[in-house]
Amino acid sequence: MSFSNYYFFFFFFFIVLAIPTHQISYLVTNTCEKTSFLDLCISVLGSAPETDVKDVQDLAKFALKMASLNGTAMHMQISSLLNTSSDEFIKQCLSDCSEIYIDATDQLEDSMVALDFKAFKDINTWVNAAITGSETCENGFKEEKGIVSPLSDLNLKFSQLCEISLAIVKILATS
Repeated sequence: MSFSNYYFFFFFFFIVLAIPTHQISYLVTNTCEKTSFLDLCISVLGSAPETDVKDVQDLAKFALKMASLNGTAMHMQISSLLNTSSDEFIKQCLSDCSEIYIDATDQLEDSMVALDFKAFKDINTWVNAAITGSETCENGFKEEKGIVSPLSDLNLKFSQLCEISLAIVKILATS
């Protein structure tokens, strides 16, 4: 094989690999521009494997999956904090948050299934309930003066991931 044949082979190989990545990058960027949290959206959805994301519906499912995984991570973090906290009020708040995130994760998993059936109203209801749960978790710590939630940043990120999911589902529902 001559040098020019090698050059052509590598050029062709590069082009073949670059096209799907460019298409996915465009899909992610174009979709994320319609959400309230552009940087987080691009960061999270940009990590989607090419084989999992071919269209906006796949992005919606991936966004819901990432929000669900974040909810699971939240539950694990809360369990860890429960084991190390000695304050009874904080323990009660963490216990409440633990139940909230179990429910929220279930709602997000149900939403992924509902997406296959285009049950957009159900998804909207369940994802909004997950967001409300996150806010309820955060507000629980505010009931006692001087207590600072150890989950503030995590609750915020979870809510933002849910809102990104809702924005993408809204795109699907209106198309």
